[in-house]
Amino acid sequence: MTSLRARMLAGCLAAAAGTLATAATERALAADRAAQPLAIVGSDTLTFDDLQVELALMKARNTDNADAKLGEPATILRRMTQNQLLIQEGYRMGLDKEFSVRNPAAEVVHSECMKALLDSVTATVPGDGPDTQDRKRQAVQAYLQRLEKTWGVAVDSTLLATLDYGSADPAMQKRLHDSQEVLVRLSEGRKLTVADFTRELRFTEFHGLVGKPDAKQRRDDILREYVSRYLTGRQARAQKLDQSPQMNLLRQRFIRVGLLEEVLKVMTQVDFKPTDAEVSHYYREHMGEFMAPSRVKLFSLKVANEQVAGELRAKALKGASVRWLASNDKRVASGPAPFPESWLPSEQVGLKATDLKVGTVPEPYQVPDGWVVAQIVEVEAGQPLPLDQCRDRILAMMKRDATRDEMVGALAKLEELTPVVVLPGAEAAVAKAVADLEAGTAAAKAAAPQTH
Repeated sequence: MTSLRARMLAGCLAAAAGTLATAATERALAADRAAQPLAIVGSDTLTFDDLQVELALMKARNTDNADAKLGEPATILRRMTQNQLLIQEGYRMGLDKEFSVRNPAAEVVHSECMKALLDSVTATVPGDGPDTQDRKRQAVQAYLQRLEKTWGVAVDSTLLATLDYGSADPAMQKRLHDSQEVLVRLSEGRKLTVADFTRELRFTEFHGLVGKPDAKQRRDDILREYVSRYLTGRQARAQKLDQSPQMNLLRQRFIRVGLLEEVLKVMTQVDFKPTDAEVSHYYREHMGEFMAPSRVKLFSLKVANEQVAGELRAKALKGASVRWLASNDKRVASGPAPFPESWLPSEQVGLKATDLKVGTVPEPYQVPDGWVVAQIVEVEAGQPLPLDQCRDRILAMMKRDATRDEMVGALAKLEELTPVVVLPGAEAAVAKAVADLEAGTAAAKAAAPQTH
């Protein structure tokens, strides 16, 4: 019996060891995959992690067309290497130290760390009863109070109560904006003065709180949020949560976005001062883009319902004119034609370029008190707009083209000066990553509740 228990125990231990070994192997494989080199750009090596960042950015830009394909692997790799060239140029110019690059990344990482910390607190609250949310709020409040003690943070509640942000009194407003009274004592000798807090409050309440009946509550909520962010930020740094692989990847993504934006701003600054002759030449070369819409004249009649409208349209398609039907079919409503027999832009009445022929009978139009059958009786093709009417649009298009040419030229120069090597297997790795991302997106879409 003892031997049987020993064998069973040994079997369980072996199974557990196998499970642990499998998990360790999977983690090792994931780490190897993340570090897989895809391309070398100058002194930098682009890895699978960099690809994940690039795909996330591409997906984010695709929000208006979420089903659009991300492109061929070679195209994605070319975009990655070109972006890396731009980022290298941004670092060379010192743009990575700009507030507009560093601050958004820091704010996002801070918010995610705060969320992770507070989620870990609420996860300890058992049950799912009606009072669960209250107990979770209490747990978070107790946790923040413990952090206040841990990090030596103290709010002067008495001083806070005297700060009337809802008051229009000039003396009170001057105090709120200028006072160096210490409202919050932070750790390491730092402090938040009344004037500091007023500036912080303006980030949320852009127009201030003067005259707002809930000014006191909003003041307290904003200070509570400020202190909570400070405390969770300190705790996250103490736990090195902000240095986790997930947070580093998130930080990298946002720094990359900010740096690219700053580089593009600098590199696409074009001295754009076209002469009148250049504007005229561009106008002539692109005249097809500056056309007034085509216009049509319609003859129309009105009937009571969709069925009759369909029957009369069918007769018109067989050769009867709508004008003749208006005079000879008793089902046509009496009175003037529902559409004015004057020039109308073709788009206004839903006509496509292929419909612009005399005699065309569009699908019936529904109007508040019936249905309208119409027939084109005259067509005027679109004419070029006078240059003066579209000059602003021409200048915008010329600047767009000049900016694009500047960017293409700058990238070509960077590619000429910096060796770029796409490594064997890179395209296959990109194809696999794209397929996994699109499969995940499709699964999430299928699982999402359908709204109608």
